Amino acid sequence: MISFGVRSVEAQTGDIVLSQIKSAILSADAAGLADQTLYSVEIGLFGVGRYYSKGQATLLLKSFFSDFPPEDFSVTGSTRTPGAWFVEGKYLSKSAEKPIRIYIRLRVSDGTWKVREFLVEESDG
Repeated sequence: MISFGVRSVEAQTGDIVLSQIKSAILSADAAGLADQTLYSVEIGLFGVGRYYSKGQATLLLKSFFSDFPPEDFSVTGSTRTPGAWFVEGKYLSKSAEKPIRIYIRLRVSDGTWKVREFLVEESDG
């Protein structure tokens, strides 16, 4: 019973974190999205990526949202294990001819899901 309760709480926590990430993306809230990351996060924009601190990540994401203001973001796939979570999404912006694919990799840190990797790629179609 206790194990079931822990999993249920973890699932709810994951749902809350994903909701906060989606909200930050849709509102172009770079600081809010950076708050969901670990102390450092890998960010890849259109094939160029590296690790950034939260402050650097905020500036980079702010620039991305400025160049590609969000119109819509939806989760298109998700795979979760006890310690890792991979989320795929489709991002729409009037500044992009095609949908943009966003891949987010999270891991559990101190009992909370945190973004470890945020990749942005052009869609094939």
